[in-house]
Amino acid sequence: MVSVVVPIFNEAEGLNVFHNQIVEILKNLENYTYELIYCDDGSTDNTFETISTWHKNNTKIKYLQLSRNFGKENALSAGIAASRGDAVIMLDGDGQHPVNLIPNFIRSWEDGAKVVVGIRVGNEGEGLFKQIGSKLFYSIFNSLTKQKLIPGSTDYRLIDKVVRNEFLKLTESDRITRGLIDWLGFKRAYIHFHASARVNGTASYGKNKLFKLAANSFVSLTPTPLYLFGYLGVIITGISFILGITVFIEQILLNDPWNWNFTGSAMLGILILFLVGIILSSQGILSLYISHIQSQTRGRPLYIIDHDSSLGIEAKDSDS
Repeated sequence: MVSVVVPIFNEAEGLNVFHNQIVEILKNLENYTYELIYCDDGSTDNTFETISTWHKNNTKIKYLQLSRNFGKENALSAGIAASRGDAVIMLDGDGQHPVNLIPNFIRSWEDGAKVVVGIRVGNEGEGLFKQIGSKLFYSIFNSLTKQKLIPGSTDYRLIDKVVRNEFLKLTESDRITRGLIDWLGFKRAYIHFHASARVNGTASYGKNKLFKLAANSFVSLTPTPLYLFGYLGVIITGISFILGITVFIEQILLNDPWNWNFTGSAMLGILILFLVGIILSSQGILSLYISHIQSQTRGRPLYIIDHDSSLGIEAKDSDS
């Protein structure tokens, strides 16, 4: 069985077009039954009435109602947890993720990929802000972290039930689903697509939410931002120390042979710069401890075993 998880929030007006398209694809899948789970992230429109009608006519259509708006990432996690399929496909319900590619995702999975990632190569109606912001985010993230994200990677992806089970062991609350799935590893494949325009309305992810999502990505997936001020402190300390020694020798010991004419205020400024560097370096050391605490409190497993690719190793309840 294939599970399809669709997080939605106030999408009722345009959901009918998406629903008809995806059901047509799913019912024609060869060798697989399906379940289609709509995970409602606290919608205030008539989403419930719309989906409940579909459920009465087709029990493969399921509806997961969250008690309030918890955010897309948490809604997606709830849908993944409720899924029962051998593979879980997740995609948005606004029509931008082309549902006709679902058979391609399944074929890549059948060929051995445990994770199949949809890579967006274009987006109709995407504004300049999102284009620049996306490129900037991937550039900065990949330059600062060991975990590399492929530009254009989306939440449109398929994961094997093995990956699903490992994903559900991760306990952090401010989560980035695609980042956590990438952290898990496993053999993967990629499918490129051109995102269509939204079926209806405007994206609920505004600039503020996108910025928060990017910030959470840095905080949850890498400790590097903690170290930035430490690195800056070391640089400032080193430069001010060299400058201070140079000025001391030139001004005091050699009696200013190069006529630099450093005043007492300038020397005081160098001293202050040196002390600022010491403070920033101290913050860097403190950041090392904070990073260690953060790593320990996440509670992530020490390792994950891909049993399907291992030989002579029996699967246990816990691999870590």
